[in-house]
Amino acid sequence: MITSGERVQSFIVWAFVISLAIHAVFAAVSPRFKAANDEQQVEKVSVTKKITVKVPTPPPPTPTPPPTPTPPPNATAPPQQKPQPQLKVNVPKTTSNNPNSSTNNRYVPPKSGTENGIPQGQGTAAPHPPAPVGTPKPACRNPYQDATVVQQVSPDYPESARELGLGQVTVQVQVTISPSGSLVGTKIFQSGGNMSLDQAALSAARQSTYAPKVVNCEPVTGDYLFKVTFDPNQ
Repeated sequence: MITSGERVQSFIVWAFVISLAIHAVFAAVSPRFKAANDEQQVEKVSVTKKITVKVPTPPPPTPTPPPTPTPPPNATAPPQQKPQPQLKVNVPKTTSNNPNSSTNNRYVPPKSGTENGIPQGQGTAAPHPPAPVGTPKPACRNPYQDATVVQQVSPDYPESARELGLGQVTVQVQVTISPSGSLVGTKIFQSGGNMSLDQAALSAARQSTYAPKVVNCEPVTGDYLFKVTFDPNQ
C-alpha cells in the first residue's frame, strides 16, 4: 500500500513536471508575442512621427498683374492754313520804235496790293453810320416832381392878433412829407411876428393833405413850404 508520505512526494513530483512543461511552452510562445508587440509599437511611433513632422505646403502667392499701359494722348494736328488768293497781275506789253531802247518789258506795279496777292490800302466803300441811340421812355408821366399840397386848409385870423391891429401878415411853414404822402414834421420857416398867427398857420398846415416828391418815377421824402396870408378884412 502507498502511504500518505509517498502520495505527497508523488504529487510534488508531478507538480514540478507540470510546471516545467508550462514554462517550456511559455518560453516557446513568449518571443512571438514580444516580437508582435515590438512591431506594433514601431508602427505607432512611425505613424506618430509622420503626423507630427508632416507640414502642409502653403499655396503659391498670387502673381501681381502687370500694370495696364496708359495709351499716349492723341496728337492734335496743327490747323491747316488756308492759302491766300493770288492776285493775277496783267503785265502790259509795250513796244518801242527807238532802236536804242531796251527790248525788255518794264513792270508797272499796281496802285494797291502786291504782286503776291496781298491786298493793301483802304476800301472805297463809305462806312456805315452808327445806329441812332433811342431816347429811353420814362416809366411814368412825370418822372420828377416836387412835393405839392393837395387840399389846403385856410385858417382864420386870430382875434387876439386882430385886436393888436397887425394888418395883413404872411406866415410860411416848412412841411416834411413821406413817400406815402403822410406828414412827417412841421416848423415855422417865416414867422408872422405873433405867436397866435404862427400857431394858427401850423394848425392849418397839419390839417392839409399833400402829394410826395417824385424822383425818377419813385416817391421820396421831400419838403414843401406851406404859405398862409392872414387878412383882417376877410
